[in-house]
Amino acid sequence: MMHTTIMLRIATICALLLSSAVAFSPGPRQLVHKTTHLRPEVVGNSRIYNTISGRGTNTALRATSESVLAPITTSNLAVSIDKPLLTPVEYGYRSTSPTNIWRSFLAVLLSDVFKTAIVAFLIAAGVTLLSKCLTGKAASSALSNIYNNISTKLKKFAAVITKSSRAKPVDRPVPMPFEGDGGWGKCTLRSKKNVGTSPFTVYEFALPKPEYNIPLALGQQVDFCCLSSDDDICMGSFYPYEVGNESGSIQRGVLKIVVPDSESVEKNAAQVGMGNSKFIEVLKDEMHTGDEIAIKPGKSFLQYNGKHVPVTDMVCVASGLGIVPIVDQVKSISPKGTSSVKTTSVVWINENRSDFDLAMDELEKEYMKYSTKLAVSCIMDDLKKPLDKNREVEEAVPYFNAGTMAVVSGPKRFAETAKAYLNRKGYPDNCICVLP
Repeated sequence: MMHTTIMLRIATICALLLSSAVAFSPGPRQLVHKTTHLRPEVVGNSRIYNTISGRGTNTALRATSESVLAPITTSNLAVSIDKPLLTPVEYGYRSTSPTNIWRSFLAVLLSDVFKTAIVAFLIAAGVTLLSKCLTGKAASSALSNIYNNISTKLKKFAAVITKSSRAKPVDRPVPMPFEGDGGWGKCTLRSKKNVGTSPFTVYEFALPKPEYNIPLALGQQVDFCCLSSDDDICMGSFYPYEVGNESGSIQRGVLKIVVPDSESVEKNAAQVGMGNSKFIEVLKDEMHTGDEIAIKPGKSFLQYNGKHVPVTDMVCVASGLGIVPIVDQVKSISPKGTSSVKTTSVVWINENRSDFDLAMDELEKEYMKYSTKLAVSCIMDDLKKPLDKNREVEEAVPYFNAGTMAVVSGPKRFAETAKAYLNRKGYPDNCICVLP
């Protein structure tokens, strides 16, 4: 009877250990994406431009034979281009699929916890067999000692598993509320700084709380409103400047925009429009660190009205500040599993070399991570010259195929020229989206 009781206790402990292994075992390992080490092509003293002809070449990045595995971060933008429209961001959690359940089950079978449980079961089975071979008081005493030792060790082991498997609190960003009249909120001017040698300035604004973020869809602007020294209402709409943030990361507590920094209102207007130009003038000359500005989510302009869905390829043609929303799109649709897009081609055309300081490093970094699905061409040329007269543009922009969406972003005059150029390459109007 004593032997039976001890064996039952040992069997119970093994069952508890097995259930603990299933309950507290880690989930599937994080997926990894194969990336490639890349090396920019250096021409003269520049990694981007041909100093002999004075013209930009494509961003030639050569792949070496060495590959590494780098983890993929989950994008904060739920991108889905399998519908006629690119809808705003939807926040939520994905339901568990049978495939995920099967992967979790395999992870349990291959985990160290399960292996330990098997070993404990074998030990218990050996003790049971030993008990059948031994008789008398000495056997009972030996079995009791074995049971107590195993019980103590298993309790400690279960405590360690429970402690390490407790869910850690996730520090999630909080969407900023816009509860003022007209749906406005407020932010505070924190700083401003120039972008390299480019004629652009980045303005950084602090949100009311450090955990706040502004949830925006792809291609959505932020509206700004303030009073001038003459009590005139000045408004402007700008795309958030996400350059410098990791793919999938959510910017908290701050909002950044980038604007042209020309002394001429007319030159700024040529880049961003007259309304935005007047706001920039007030922002530059009258706003100081600590001043408050009203903000709210603006319009979303990224739309696809083509007949071929889902979208499998994207072609982005940009100039000047038009690269800002393009970088955001690239960082959102490039990670595996975030969209239906398989390949993305970015063609960025500027007249001045310094303009590329705005986002060149960011594009290069994204290319190095997703070289199998991302092509980047940075070309320096006269914007007044027809695009079809530039050989590099002709090589970088593919002809239209079903399932391709084109995005044009930049100054108004450039956008008109680029759209007409895409039409000549077979792109229908309903497959071209022009971002203001």
